[in-house]
Amino acid sequence: MTTHAYAETYLNDAMNNLGDMFDYAINDCGYAPGDFFDMFILSEVARYVEHGNPKYVAGLSGIELADKVTGRNSEPVQTAVCNIEKSAEYWAGWALAYYQWITGKSFIEIKNKGLTFQKILSLYPTLHEADLSKFVQVAEEYYPQQDPAGSV
Repeated sequence: MTTHAYAETYLNDAMNNLGDMFDYAINDCGYAPGDFFDMFILSEVARYVEHGNPKYVAGLSGIELADKVTGRNSEPVQTAVCNIEKSAEYWAGWALAYYQWITGKSFIEIKNKGLTFQKILSLYPTLHEADLSKFVQVAEEYYPQQDPAGSV
């Protein structure tokens, strides 16, 4: 059984904020998905989210999180159109936040096992309307199965 870093009541905030963070950084600021993911997992923001720091889980917006990851200290980039439909990048960040919370794995561990941001984005067409448990099931396929003795 996994011990979660923060209460489930904060999960939707964390998922929405990470979704907004990735959407903003990639679609509004122009960062390449893999480059921004690398910046994120190497930042203090990732560790604060992983450990359930309330400021980073629910207190800051996705734009503020992106600015902390990139070191930007400027006004948010204004988008020309407010799109009500969420982007694939939003979904990928949203699903990643859920996966990290449900498993307790660090973001860097997730990436190092092969679940890159590009891979998550590639799952969008088939999984974005599915229950998140299906995403978790697919994501878990990137982790080697352990035998009962605990070895791989």
